[in-house]
Amino acid sequence: MTTKQTKTETKGVRYLGSKNKIIPTLLKVIGDLPVDDKTMIDVFTGTTRVAQAFKAHGWSVTTSDLAWASEAYSSNFIELSDNSHLQKYIDEMNKLTGATGWLTENYCDVTTESGGLVRVWKPKNGKKADVMRDYIETLDIPRKDKMCLITSLIFSLDKIDNTVGLQQAYLKHWASKRVDTDLKVSLIPSVKGTVGNHVSGNALEIKYDKASVAYLDPPYTPADYSTYYHIWDSITAWDKPKVSLKTNRRVDRVKSGDDRDEKMKSPWYSKKSALKATKQLIDRLPVKYCVFSYSDEGIIKKADMEELCNEYKSVVWHEKEHNRHVMSRIGAGGDDAENAKKKKLSEWIIVIEKEQE
Repeated sequence: MTTKQTKTETKGVRYLGSKNKIIPTLLKVIGDLPVDDKTMIDVFTGTTRVAQAFKAHGWSVTTSDLAWASEAYSSNFIELSDNSHLQKYIDEMNKLTGATGWLTENYCDVTTESGGLVRVWKPKNGKKADVMRDYIETLDIPRKDKMCLITSLIFSLDKIDNTVGLQQAYLKHWASKRVDTDLKVSLIPSVKGTVGNHVSGNALEIKYDKASVAYLDPPYTPADYSTYYHIWDSITAWDKPKVSLKTNRRVDRVKSGDDRDEKMKSPWYSKKSALKATKQLIDRLPVKYCVFSYSDEGIIKKADMEELCNEYKSVVWHEKEHNRHVMSRIGAGGDDAENAKKKKLSEWIIVIEKEQE
């Protein structure tokens, strides 16, 4: 039976690697696979949009990621099917009076005699967020529930910040719709369906439970995602780290810094290791089918990907063209300079069938 392409509503913060545009294609391609059960591993889950869509369509999904914030999103959307019991805590959060804390000091506008410094949030909202996050930390509730509250806080902050979605740079001038908006947190509902689970860590080290399908969406370029969304990770962990550089990045996310956390480095950021890591991952995943998304702007070239795929039982390629994210056209250099000029990219969806063990 052939699955029709359907549009499924998912939720997420602004994210460079979002697969929202190809979710209908993924639902059809994976839905047509002859699997014994609807179990799936979303290996590089990010904001969990793909996992949300498959959960809504009756799949049991395991998510994983290096990013700490992904645990919060997975708790909210995948590990619970109803989080309405948390509304009372959201109501209390919105009643709190703001006070200066770590977030305000490092990521809010500063007024000076010479004019000031524009950052991520207005001080009034940073102060409220500081107090709200401290409040969540004091609650005697399960970790998953705390992660749901953190997700709601992050989603609300994402709507009123002074960036284009990446936390490596701030806009010079505030957008009128965001500058006057006060922070008010709304509960972000869970996705109805079979409750799944999340595993944090390196995909090449995690011991996954057996499933029918694994969806792989690794980083395409040398861009370090752990630096793009470092504030969301800091809000999730609430470890109030030391920061550096113009944008007050966590010191453990500064590539050349002495405090760099090597655990956050991904082999998919390097041309030398990306192809090897891809094969290692496909081989170690306890699934029959690996569905892999990649694009023509990735550091793994199509010819190399085709050669890798030829090592497996069967391979089916699907290609879809869509507009490139505006931020992927900024600051590219070297081999990526030509790609940066393109407004369109070709997205590949590759279905690999492995030999049954």
